[in-house]
Amino acid sequence: RRDEITELCRMGGLHRLMVEDILDTGQMVKLDNYNDCLFLVLKMLDFNRGQSDITTSHVGIVLKGRCVYSFQEDGGDIFTRVRDRILTGRGNIRAMGPDFLCYELIDTVVDNCFTVLDDLGDVVDSIEEELIAHPDRPTLSQIYFVKRKLMFLRKSVFPLRTLIGNLIRSGSPLIGDGVRIYFHDVYDHLVQIADSIETYQDILSNMLDTFLSSISNRTNETMKVLTIFSTIFIPLTFLAGVYGMNFKNIPELSMPYGYALFWILSALIAMGMVLFLHHKKWL
Repeated sequence: RRDEITELCRMGGLHRLMVEDILDTGQMVKLDNYNDCLFLVLKMLDFNRGQSDITTSHVGIVLKGRCVYSFQEDGGDIFTRVRDRILTGRGNIRAMGPDFLCYELIDTVVDNCFTVLDDLGDVVDSIEEELIAHPDRPTLSQIYFVKRKLMFLRKSVFPLRTLIGNLIRSGSPLIGDGVRIYFHDVYDHLVQIADSIETYQDILSNMLDTFLSSISNRTNETMKVLTIFSTIFIPLTFLAGVYGMNFKNIPELSMPYGYALFWILSALIAMGMVLFLHHKKWL
């Protein structure tokens, strides 16, 4: 495959540095404005529902003269929709020039970002429902997992927004004035995606605060119950300690009903402590 791509680039007269960036799947998003062509490196995002993970595919687009070259990493045909529109003649893609075709390819990448963001939004909604129902440690793990994926999506979208902005401002003669407005639309979509990412990040931060508050409230409720039991049993423990002392002359030891009176007194003290706590609205 690498030999075929290299030969195709040679036949198209593409620069050697351009070929290296096409073959380097680890290349970041970039825009190179050569004298006779525009070269863009993009990342097509996809959401793996089975693993709730985001995968990327390396995409290279070259606009040169009347030709548009597109290169994509193995993993499926990501431009099927554009190819179908060309073959069926739907829309005005055939009537427009290569700059419009370049826009369509870029717009496909951006539209896929919307799809990934919607899928992440569904995951956020499910986490929110679980957070309200029964927050636990797996919920916390999911929150941090989605935060990392949103950060990854942000690192992919923000450079692309900068790239499209630079492309609009470049004033390249390869992009006609009639098509430049379409790139403005793509830029607006990227701004919308960036705003949505920041919104989801704020939601997850609030969910994290809610989770910590829920755990804190649960701990406080546990401590409250333990404190109530301790408060009730403190005077009973005092009585048991007094009558558990090893002194010979304790007056109540010789009483025939001393044991029964001790339990009656203990019950009355316990009931009195419960009524006192209830009156103070601590119970």
